[in-house]
Amino acid sequence: MRGNNTNRLRQRKDSLPRPSPFNLYGGGYGLVENSKVREEEEIKQELNKEETMEGLEEEAQTKPENDEQKVDTQSLHAKNAELEQEKEEYLQSYLRLRADFENYRRRSREEFLQAAQNGKEELVLVLLPVLDNLERALGTTGEIEKWREGVEMIFRQLQEVLANEGLAPIPATGEMFNPQVHEAVLREPSSQPENTILEELKKGYLFKEKTLRPSLVKVAANDPDSVSAQEKE
Repeated sequence: MRGNNTNRLRQRKDSLPRPSPFNLYGGGYGLVENSKVREEEEIKQELNKEETMEGLEEEAQTKPENDEQKVDTQSLHAKNAELEQEKEEYLQSYLRLRADFENYRRRSREEFLQAAQNGKEELVLVLLPVLDNLERALGTTGEIEKWREGVEMIFRQLQEVLANEGLAPIPATGEMFNPQVHEAVLREPSSQPENTILEELKKGYLFKEKTLRPSLVKVAANDPDSVSAQEKE
């Protein structure tokens, strides 16, 4: 709007009459020239005023944009500071959790080792009476039969202690061969059914239902060829 006013003022200035030769040499020159100068001054003042107003308007239009940019920048800085704080909090939380886990793992290992040590001590403690009885039996100088009875008593006592700890002998003679708990070292022709255990060569044991040592056994074989092949080996 103000741009149109400025253009009209400039057109008005350009349309002012130029001094004629008559005015230059006649007596009316001074009046015409003075009138023109005043009008030009008025137009200049109007132009300056319009240009000043246009500048103020442009500045007023630009200032909100600058204010918005300033607000956006402040908002970004605030958001960035908030994210940095959250990142630091997450990092500290992670470090605390990691330290707690390391402490837990160390305590668990120490407790496990201590429990194993306590288990060994308890087993040795219950075996001490067996050791005492064996020592007394070895120091006996009586009849062989009484000495044998003493040794048998110690053997039964040892079996009882180990059974209480979870040790159990594996049944063998007369049982069917089971590769999970038996190991066949000999095969022999027999009237017994195939793979019947004929003899236990070395006793096997279970510890808490787990095979601690398999029994070494001799099993029945109804196929003579398999027995011959085994004997050749």
